[in-house]
Order: sequence, then C-alpha cells, then structure tokens
Amino acid sequence: MALRIFLAIDLPSSLHSAIGQKEENLKRVLTGINWVKSGNLHITLKFFGDTPESKINEIQQVVEQVVNGTPPFEITLRGFGVFPDTRVPRTVWTGIEGEIQVLEDLVAQIESAVVPLGFPQEGRPFRPHLTLARIKKDHHAVGLAMEKTGMLFDPFIFGRVLVEQVSLFKSELRPTGSVYTKLWAAPLAKT
Repeated sequence: MALRIFLAIDLPSSLHSAIGQKEENLKRVLTGINWVKSGNLHITLKFFGDTPESKINEIQQVVEQVVNGTPPFEITLRGFGVFPDTRVPRTVWTGIEGEIQVLEDLVAQIESAVVPLGFPQEGRPFRPHLTLARIKKDHHAVGLAMEKTGMLFDPFIFGRVLVEQVSLFKSELRPTGSVYTKLWAAPLAKT
C-alpha cells in the first residue's frame, strides 16, 4: 500500500494561534481565499508523494542520519507574500527569516540523501516559506484586494521557532480537506 507523505517542520501551537488570529482578520476583507486549516500548518522540506509503506523505514533511517549532524536552529515567520506574483496570486505565504542557511543546507542534504532510495531531487531551488492559503479563482481580483488591504507590505512577526526536529507526515485527501498524521519525528543533533 502506498502513502502520500512529506517531510516537514511542525509548528508550535502558539504559532498556529497567532496565524489563525491574523487570518480571521483578513477573512473579513478578502474573499476567494482557501486558508490552510490551523492544525495543518507546517514548513515542507521534501514532498515524497505516493510512497510504498516499505520505504518509510528506509526514509527514516536516512533522514535521522542527516539531521543528526545539524544542531537546532531558529527561524522567524514574518509578513505575507504570494506565488507567483501579485497580478495572479495562487498561493499566500509567510516568509522565513533567521538561520536560513542552516535550513537550506539541511534541505539540500536531505534531498541528496534520499536520491538512492528512488526520490529525485526537486527540480527547482528551495524557497523557505510557510503556505497559508491557496487561491482557486478570481486571481486578479484577489491580488488587487490584497494590495488594497496593504497586507503584502505589513512586516509583522508571527513568531519564532526553535527547530529541534523534522517530522514525516502522511497526507490523506478528503472532501473536507487534507488530513495530516505525523508518522515519526527525527531529532536534530543535541547541543
């Protein structure tokens, strides 16, 4: 049996609350945006897709070896941005600052380490961000509304995260939205 899985940094509940409060304020003035459920917020490091269950242990062993060489590091979630651009936004995200080089190095090491297991490296560079919402229609109108609210220029800070582990999640697609289940966590190096 195959599981749809991804490797991610899970967020503390305090950040889920801070993001949820900001989203509630924006929902009043912005329509046409599908916000990620608070409990589903995470920073994706590697999306594996449909993967045989037999590979889960191999992935865990390889990831544990990689992260064991990385000490805990701190990142900060700040402001809003969109992909691909403000004229036709499709994804709303918050930016990640702080020890970005450590995060990027960790992702690169994970990408390389899972290639022998049959998972090719991502075809585009890693862009550190946390997806907050997706825009399914009326992209141009939503982009104009975002600009009007000034949200894309608001430099507020959601909060800081001390990254001490990475987690593998199973994603189940349901009519009510995705449901994520943590399968395991691999701790970073002890300091």
